[in-house]
Parts: sequence; structure tokens; C-alpha cells
Amino acid sequence: MSFYSEVAELALEVLTEFGQTITVNRETSSSFDPVLGIDTTVSSSFTGKGAAFEYKATEIDGTVVQAGDIQLYLNATSTAPLIDDRITIDSNVYEVMNVEQINPAGTPVLYILQLRK
Repeated sequence: MSFYSEVAELALEVLTEFGQTITVNRETSSSFDPVLGIDTTVSSSFTGKGAAFEYKATEIDGTVVQAGDIQLYLNATSTAPLIDDRITIDSNVYEVMNVEQINPAGTPVLYILQLRK
């Protein structure tokens, strides 16, 4: 096991102890059913462990980071989160606005997500 794999396991342990289960939902495809006249959406979901934090007032610029945005630290799940994924935290649904991956030497350790309601 590499050093960074051990760091990823440590991050998971800390987020498991001090964080919560996070559900990530992704719309994988959609199509229009002309017979029923409705759009059909197919989605997938996966879970991870994470901890959410409010941005500091000095980080809120009103454009990239808006008031009400939150930052989520998510363990390195087998599926990387993407912009426009939906995250459910305490029955609140947020949209992923930005994804930063801590990935030294090609080993995902942690994702840092910017979320917006």
C-alpha cells in the first residue's frame, strides 16, 4: 500500500468519526417520451463520508462563492463527484459548483466541493 493510499484511509477514518454519510446523485441521461409527453431522467447515486463547513466571510466574493454556499470535504470515493451533481446533506439538496481533488502522485485522497442550494 502506498503512502497516499494510507493518507486516503486516514481521511476516511476522520470523516467517518466526525462527519456524516453524504449521498451524491448524478443524472446520467434523459430522454423525451413522445407517447407520454414527458421527460424521463435516469440517475445514479453513491455515498461517501464528508464534513460540511460554511465559507469564511472573506472567501465570499458574491460571484464565484456566494452567500449560503458551503464547502464539503468528501472522502476519495470510487466515483469522483462532478460539477452539477446533487449532494444531499441533512435532507437539504445542493448542487456541486466546483470540485477540487487532492490527488498527490495520482492517488485520490480527498475531494473539496463547493455546494450551492
